[in-house]
Amino acid sequence: MPTKTIVNKSLIFSIAFIVLSFFVSVSYINAYPEPALTSPSWVLDFTYQTPEAISVRDTEGQIRWFWFIVYKVVNNTGEDRLFIPEITIADDQGSITTAGQDIPMSVFPAVKANLNNPFLESPIEVIGKIMQGEDYARESVAIWPVSEVDVDEFTMFISGISGETTTIQSPQTGEQVLMRRTLMLRFATPGSPTAETHSPQKQPIVLLDEQYVMR
Repeated sequence: MPTKTIVNKSLIFSIAFIVLSFFVSVSYINAYPEPALTSPSWVLDFTYQTPEAISVRDTEGQIRWFWFIVYKVVNNTGEDRLFIPEITIADDQGSITTAGQDIPMSVFPAVKANLNNPFLESPIEVIGKIMQGEDYARESVAIWPVSEVDVDEFTMFISGISGETTTIQSPQTGEQVLMRRTLMLRFATPGSPTAETHSPQKQPIVLLDEQYVMR
């Protein structure tokens, strides 16, 4: 009797160990890739200002609000680079927006006039070769519409500023997926837009997190 008990316990322990090892292996294989502490590829110097809001009257005379963030890119990588920024915004209400998508043509001129920055290029103009050094820095802006619902937090993902990439296997399709070194900026927008005008101008914008991720 004692011998049988020992055998059963050993068998259970062995099975548990195999199952645990399997899940550890799966977790390791499917671990989300992280960017290198020192990137093995080129990385452009990217600086930015706190996001702001601006109102623009549309073709029907209605006031529409937009967020914008001004940024500057300097190429200190040792070679001229092709700069094609891609900026995505995800908020705490589940909305995902691509900056510049379905933005009226009148918004960028309004932003540029408001900032009084003659060096500011439109999101379309800034795409292209960026030469080396501070003298060839590019300044532009990402624009996206203010949400119709109250948003307390949003996250920006900025790619196209590094050549570091990796591939992972998609758990859904099994296909290889290309991931790029991406700057993640997470902001809080506490409070609510002004009730009378739905204006977000007086809402504080607080940077919560800034880090590089693979996305």
